[in-house]
Amino acid sequence: MLDTVAKLVKVTVSTGYGASDTTIVLASGQGALLPATSFNATYWNSTDYPDPSDDPNSEIVRVTAITGDTLTITRAAEGPRSASTKNRS
Repeated sequence: MLDTVAKLVKVTVSTGYGASDTTIVLASGQGALLPATSFNATYWNSTDYPDPSDDPNSEIVRVTAITGDTLTITRAAEGPRSASTKNRS
C-alpha cells in the first residue's frame, strides 16, 4: 500500500524538541494541512537552515498519528542520521 501524500506542505512546530521526543505539537491549525497517516516527513532546524539539505542534523520521521495539531512520530525513520534536538522548524 502506498503512503498518502501532500506535496510541498510546510508546517511549523510550536517549540523546540529533544532527540527522544516522539510527540510534536504544530502551530495552531496546521495539522489539517497534512495528509492522512502514515507518511514520512523531513524534520530540520529551519531557524538555522532555510533548506533541509543544508542541516547536518535533518532527519526523516514517520508520522504515525495526527490528533488535531499533535503529531506522533518515529524518529530517524530512514537513517542514516540519528534523531537529534531541533529548534522550531
